[in-house]
Amino acid sequence: MKKLDNILIIGIGNNTRQDDGLGWAFLDKLTALGYNKENLLYKYQLMVEDAELIANFGVVIFVDASRSQHKGGYKIERIYPSKQVAFSTHAVPPNQILNLCKAIYEKNPKAYVVKIDGYNWDIEIKLSEQAKKNLKTALNHFKKIPIT
Repeated sequence: MKKLDNILIIGIGNNTRQDDGLGWAFLDKLTALGYNKENLLYKYQLMVEDAELIANFGVVIFVDASRSQHKGGYKIERIYPSKQVAFSTHAVPPNQILNLCKAIYEKNPKAYVVKIDGYNWDIEIKLSEQAKKNLKTALNHFKKIPIT
């Protein structure tokens, strides 16, 4: 197993909504590569309670499907706590979770987001062919970069 030490990777999505399952598929691939399952977390969406969870890690990586189109089919970027937090009945964005983590727990983990381009969002357990290609490309790049 590949030990992740103080790193948490959160796959966000829903595998029953086609390409919305890219975050989970990314974690499935990491598991198949031997990554420590204890450092991989499957979530439908982020919630305010996740601020406490990420406070226990030095690095957190959020992986999610994207409706935007990025060069190469994905984007990996460093993110920082938002200046403000706006609550919603739906999901809370990663940068707002970072804000809460810093404000409540006085922790500021280094954070990244991996956005993988998706195309189909209907109810079906299946990734589109282009999303599969984007997943493979994003994963190959991810494995090469230092994440500490």
